[in-house]
Amino acid sequence: MKASSLIGREFAHMTDHKISGKVTDLLFDLSLDEVAFFLVEVTAEAGTAPLLFSPVVMALEDGVVKTKAHPDDIAQRVDAAVHRTAVAIDPTDLPSTLIGPFGNTISPSLIAALFNARTAQERPKPPGASNGVWFTQLKGHAVRAHVAEVGHLTDIELDNHLVVSQGVEITTPHGASTIIAPTSIHAGRTADDMLVLTVAQDQAGA
Repeated sequence: MKASSLIGREFAHMTDHKISGKVTDLLFDLSLDEVAFFLVEVTAEAGTAPLLFSPVVMALEDGVVKTKAHPDDIAQRVDAAVHRTAVAIDPTDLPSTLIGPFGNTISPSLIAALFNARTAQERPKPPGASNGVWFTQLKGHAVRAHVAEVGHLTDIELDNHLVVSQGVEITTPHGASTIIAPTSIHAGRTADDMLVLTVAQDQAGA
């Protein structure tokens, strides 16, 4: 199963049919050895919210990603996320401009827009000290060997349990595709949090 084929796939609960959604991303650990979390846009009675799921509670059945996580826990998490973002300001309720204390012009509509952007549903952060990289960041990202670019990461092959990486697919600038072991590629971040993917020189032409 390729990671890319899971993105956008239908999501459902194994027993509670009121819970539905779609998979929007996968969080891999920095070693790219395994999936740490599924990111799912979940719809429940309270509304829709992005939630993280451990792969140990996920399975692929009849083309649908299903979870066995407790439905009450899912409902509570969706409810909490919906209420955190239910305080948006309607810019039409505000005057077009205000004069600040120092004579400067302030736009309440702009302030409201910025506030609403901050209260929009954000991608949840992994719990604890979990650190990794999202598949949507990995896909298409340049892969380097020393200083030379050898291609772009195209996909990651997963086992039947949707947990362990079995191979990383790289497409070269000439369009050729090669599969390397996750242990042969290193994912890291620079001081300014830029993602860097590197492989050993002997893997560059594998």
